[in-house]
Amino acid sequence: MNSLKELPSKTSQVENSDSIKLSTSELSLLSLNEAGRVLGNSINRTYALIYAVFINSSPILLSIMTSVRNLLELASQSLFGRYSDIHGRKAFLLVGLFISAVISFFFPIITDPVIFLFAMIIYSLAFSLFSPAWMAYLGDISVSGSRGSFIGKISTVGVLSTFIVLIIMGWGIALTRIDYIIQYSIIFRVSSVAFLISGVTAIFFTERIKKPPKINYRKNNDTISKNKSIKVNIKDQIKQVILPLKENPSFRRFVIICAFMDFSMSLGWPIFGFIRERYASPAENSLMWAVFMGFQVVSLTLGGKAIDRYGKRVGLWGRRLMFLIPVVLFFATNWYELAIANAVGGIGYGMYFVAMNAYIIDSAPDQSKGKYLGAFSLVMGLATFLGSISMGVLTELLMQILGKWDTIYLMLIIVIIFRFIGGLNFTFVKEQSIMS
Repeated sequence: MNSLKELPSKTSQVENSDSIKLSTSELSLLSLNEAGRVLGNSINRTYALIYAVFINSSPILLSIMTSVRNLLELASQSLFGRYSDIHGRKAFLLVGLFISAVISFFFPIITDPVIFLFAMIIYSLAFSLFSPAWMAYLGDISVSGSRGSFIGKISTVGVLSTFIVLIIMGWGIALTRIDYIIQYSIIFRVSSVAFLISGVTAIFFTERIKKPPKINYRKNNDTISKNKSIKVNIKDQIKQVILPLKENPSFRRFVIICAFMDFSMSLGWPIFGFIRERYASPAENSLMWAVFMGFQVVSLTLGGKAIDRYGKRVGLWGRRLMFLIPVVLFFATNWYELAIANAVGGIGYGMYFVAMNAYIIDSAPDQSKGKYLGAFSLVMGLATFLGSISMGVLTELLMQILGKWDTIYLMLIIVIIFRFIGGLNFTFVKEQSIMS
């Protein structure tokens, strides 16, 4: 079985400004990997909470599920990303993707909410294995002058593929009129196959990084010396997270504003699933999230051009739109109306995603971009953890007093207020110049 580097020389070569010289076969494998990875992850993240509601998970369990998932993914990505620098990308891609394929296959078999929580934790760890390794691999095979364009084109393949599959799956399942549990089985098995395909393509990848030399501890790997090194490394990592916030006041302001907004966003996660499960079948949810993906593609394309022309603050308007999602959910009575919320989410997320990453990268010196991205991700992970947990606990307590649906709609009003205030805070973000 030949690796990418060993493909026949007759294969046509793609030589453009987007990447290092890559063959058509290499680009095809990269696109197929991206399509499978994005489709699988989109299905799991979309349906996990809805399925959890279907198997009668409580609000507090839903909040734990989302909080632990986000914290694990954001906190451990930095660790596994550094390990992939040392041990190579391929192993982390293969292990993470194949674990994701297996756990996705078993999702619809699980009917106990607590067991499903542990299954989601396993998936979150698998995601943390393959996600940073994949982005780093794209960095390995691209050149700095056009890396953003190259990654953007590859990412668009994933989003478009997911959009098409969700449309087909949604209409196809709807026409069969089968039971909900069978619908969930089909949906999660599609996710499993997508991850499997992505994992198979990763087998053909060739490492393109030079592994650093291993650290040799004195005194025959003396345990005390090794422990001291680990302690120093942990302290150094903590300093690396705090340093960007201390040395750059504009970046610190941006992180604080984004943290409050992400806290406000996460307040809705433990309760949105109840609304979507109430008014939409699994097949209809597929169509709803296809709407999200479709509008996200448009937003990513047009938003990027608008940001290049008018500045990053234009893209940050995407976050201000997020309060409209709980507004729509509050008044929705069918899946068509819920799809409007997804359209708003797709537009807002695409604009914000481009502006956020551009702002962080431009805030950082050339040799510290990864450090700034890591600091931002960790703070956002803590913010969403606190928001989701607090809302889950509060919802659980109030349900005992007000009842289920009165509590959920009251919580929606709280989410609307927090998201509206969080969006207004972006007024205080200043346009950032590129650091050198």
